[in-house]
Amino acid sequence: MFQDVKVSDGLYTKFLDYLKSESSLNIQKQTMTNLIGLDFNIYVLQANSWPIAPLTTSTFLIPQPLEKPVRLFEAFYNKQYNGRKLCWMYNLSNGEIRMSHLDRPYFVTMGTYQMAILLTFNQQNKLTLNEVEEATKLNIKELEKQILPLIENKFLLNDTNNLTAKSVISINFKYKSKRTKFKILPTTQKENNQDSEVSQKTVDDDRKFYVQAIIVRIMKSRKTLKHNLLIEEVITQSKQRFIPSIHLIKKCIEILIDKQYLERNLTDEYTYIA
Repeated sequence: MFQDVKVSDGLYTKFLDYLKSESSLNIQKQTMTNLIGLDFNIYVLQANSWPIAPLTTSTFLIPQPLEKPVRLFEAFYNKQYNGRKLCWMYNLSNGEIRMSHLDRPYFVTMGTYQMAILLTFNQQNKLTLNEVEEATKLNIKELEKQILPLIENKFLLNDTNNLTAKSVISINFKYKSKRTKFKILPTTQKENNQDSEVSQKTVDDDRKFYVQAIIVRIMKSRKTLKHNLLIEEVITQSKQRFIPSIHLIKKCIEILIDKQYLERNLTDEYTYIA
């Protein structure tokens, strides 16, 4: 797992260099956003090393604004690793979308499927659910799960009480909120108690591995760090995904000490030793 994170960090730098070499733009500062139109970051993970369920959605048509970086990364990756196959986990991906059609801009973090749904309304203000399904290629069950939070949060309006194939979905041009930056998550499906316990354990394990990877990345860069500073840095780097508890961070630090990735001295300072 830690190796995957290290490799992904290196791939980001190599991918940026690849884009610069392929670009004809004559600009002084060539950032990811300047080169491909958006800030794009990826983690390339080995399927057998992470507690990630396989992608169950049979089809998905990635929207045009997001397709360019995906295809560019595939071309870059195929040059780096001939014969390897990338499986894009769009169901685990997210991004920040700027909603500029309202009285003031809102910056909303949401899943890739939800971004695709909203982007279909760039061409038309109103669409039936069936038309959104056709545009995104999401199956109806997944589409309903992803679009409901957009309706519940009033970004989209539904002309019927219940979602049907003929429901007319429209952009809410009167949307207002005191907050200008927030996150939307897909509706959680109902689970029985046993499935819920398994699901929660998967989430807990995923977060634990994620925090450990963040700690290793920080310590590899900083070499030595005081306890409180390490806690603060972990929270800062994790908050876009979730805010880890102090207890979880301490637990992960102890795990890494046991695994001999870190060493703690008498002044409450950690040293990277792996």
